[in-house]
Amino acid sequence: MVTYTDATKVKSRFKDIDTNISDAEINQFINAAESIIDITMKKTARGTKVDFTFNSDKHGIIEDTASCLAAFNCISNQTTGESATITAARASLIGDFYWAVARRNLKMLADPRVVEYLEGL
Repeated sequence: MVTYTDATKVKSRFKDIDTNISDAEINQFINAAESIIDITMKKTARGTKVDFTFNSDKHGIIEDTASCLAAFNCISNQTTGESATITAARASLIGDFYWAVARRNLKMLADPRVVEYLEGL
């Protein structure tokens, strides 16, 4: 079960998303992204051992990170070519952008002071 973002938010990240990618596939990418975020923060708002209550209005960096990582995986798993909705060059550019945003956010979420602040919101 996804917590920090959802397929609709991931799809809204860019217009070129492959329409063949199902919400179930996107949710798999989101689950993987959320696990990376939880490991980075050493905290979770998911599952049975909840450390804080997630609120997208207060914890936007977590939502942004999950959405960027999931969008990156959508792009990485999308075919490019004549029949595709996105060119390889455009997919690479968009992918690089989402990867850079996710890396920046994960670096901040690795700081215990940032996690403590977010937990206290």
